[in-house]
Amino acid sequence: MQIVTMMGQMLESGKLTLSTNNKEDLEVIAVNKRIDVNLKDKEFIKDLIASVRKGSKNISTTETVKESPEMVKAAKSMRETLIDTANELKQAGITITLSYKADVVATVGAQASAGISRLVTGSKAIEINSLPKLVELGIYIL
Repeated sequence: MQIVTMMGQMLESGKLTLSTNNKEDLEVIAVNKRIDVNLKDKEFIKDLIASVRKGSKNISTTETVKESPEMVKAAKSMRETLIDTANELKQAGITITLSYKADVVATVGAQASAGISRLVTGSKAIEINSLPKLVELGIYIL
């Protein structure tokens, strides 16, 4: 059992707000096996994703191109982890929604109804609710 699923089963209800420089960046609300993650600042998530992708290294464009094969492998691994986690959440009856300024961007887990997004994600447990918003946020691992 992955840690995300374990945490989802343990959470009854609660709210967490992450702020930087007195500005709300992220809000997480958990109620009855449903976790809603609402991103409030696009730059915060872009910076977070960029730091994960670059391994928190400050590297030039030339070095980035040289590291492209490694970046592709890392993206593939992240995608596989996301699919495994989504399937596990679905089996456990847990749903996680990702929103940007209260508009749902993606749904993962039990309440995901993949439809056409299944062709992109390769999983019934991941629903892309708004592809333009997903791209706007810089989330490309799907």
